[in-house]
Amino acid sequence: MLACGPYFETSGLVASLVIFILIKPIAYFAFIQAYRYRVSRAIPMPFSKAAKLAALRAVLGVVLVGGGTWVLAGIDNHLIASWIYLYVARLAAWWWVGKFGAGVRGARLVGWTLGGTILNVAFDVAAVAGLMEGWVYPTIGVAVISAFIMILHRVGRRDRLRNRFSSDPFCDACNYNLTGNLSGICPECGTPIPHGPTSTASETPSFSP
Repeated sequence: MLACGPYFETSGLVASLVIFILIKPIAYFAFIQAYRYRVSRAIPMPFSKAAKLAALRAVLGVVLVGGGTWVLAGIDNHLIASWIYLYVARLAAWWWVGKFGAGVRGARLVGWTLGGTILNVAFDVAAVAGLMEGWVYPTIGVAVISAFIMILHRVGRRDRLRNRFSSDPFCDACNYNLTGNLSGICPECGTPIPHGPTSTASETPSFSP
């Protein structure tokens, strides 16, 4: 009934708790950070934004997956139905967080949704292997997940993606160009500017998501 999927015994619940609380949030954060330069906005995704999205994804996992599996436990053949619901809910959760939270669009959103769900599949395999074979296979699984994220980070930070962004200052909240701003506050949305007034004079760049 937790975010790593339906379980069979109490030991499965314990494994679910360990993976969900100690490992998954870190993996979610690293995965989301790998999309720092793939967002459809005028500035790259900041560190704080990735942390918030990782927390949001974890909460959605508890609400959608945990709650849904608990409801489905009352019907016949609930195990199969639970796994089906599990992955539909995960696809929906990653899509929603990617589109409305991270600002990922088009093919990048598809890659985000499938990649995040595959990340969950890997954790499921690691958890089940841990129940059956001990902690050797889960350790290997986590290593594979780490390698996947490292590759994604490398590919996601190539020069072609970095060059999509301007060096001009933009508001983290609404993407308003803050060039020449002396008030220390975004005039568009009222958000305080972390680094104070900006005085660099340049034209507002055209940004293509």
